[in-house]
Amino acid sequence: MNVALSAVLIFILLIPPLALYLSYSFGRFPKAGPKFTLLEGLMASAVFSLLIHSIAVIFISKEIRFDILALISGGDLKSFDTKVSNAAFKSLLTGFAFYNLVLLVCSIVLGRGLRWLVVKFSLHSKYELFRLYNRWYYYFNRYKPEGDDFDVIFVDALVNVKEGTMIYSGFLVDFDCEGEVLNQIYLKNVIKRDFKTHVTGEDGNPRMINEPDEQKKIKGHSLCLPYENIINLNIHFISYLEDESELEELTYHATDYPDRDQLELFS
Repeated sequence: MNVALSAVLIFILLIPPLALYLSYSFGRFPKAGPKFTLLEGLMASAVFSLLIHSIAVIFISKEIRFDILALISGGDLKSFDTKVSNAAFKSLLTGFAFYNLVLLVCSIVLGRGLRWLVVKFSLHSKYELFRLYNRWYYYFNRYKPEGDDFDVIFVDALVNVKEGTMIYSGFLVDFDCEGEVLNQIYLKNVIKRDFKTHVTGEDGNPRMINEPDEQKKIKGHSLCLPYENIINLNIHFISYLEDESELEELTYHATDYPDRDQLELFS
């Protein structure tokens, strides 16, 4: 039995369900993939592959030489030349390649079509079965838990740096994830403050008190903060329809409050 040849053939037959899943889940901020062991993954792929090939066979009108397929997958090629000629084998190989190519294209198109329907009818935000994105995406990208609309997100991040613990405040403009893990956030119009203030005590010795130090504006278009250095996040969902006094109170430490055209949230 030729194990290598059988493995290649089996892998080719398992490609359509994998292509369907990858085309459906492909996109920015995808959720973490299913946690399968190798054996569980192979079993799941084999079941879906059998279903897909069974449906495809129904639409094939020409004779299918299952005996040749079994002969090749079994690896016993001693009687191969007596069952099929070179010309017939060329025709069978071409047909097999074309069959798999068509099935692959159909799987990709079906996967993207299913994704389009799920997004169009917002099924991904209503049912866990259809969830497309990681949970950070749903939290940051217009899916506020309270259900209210908002225009911008203002973040206070308590961060560990070499100088100590700092508070970075700014408007969230982007973020980066790997599966369900948040890697970094990007802030605009950022200011920073020491988490604790250095003062001189009555005895003349320097000490720190639990009050934020004065603000320092950070120049630049945006600031990237690695999430591994962030202790916690305080997040404000801001709507332009709110009362101006509430906005001023909420964003008192931002130097420039952006308008709709200046700050574009991800879609």
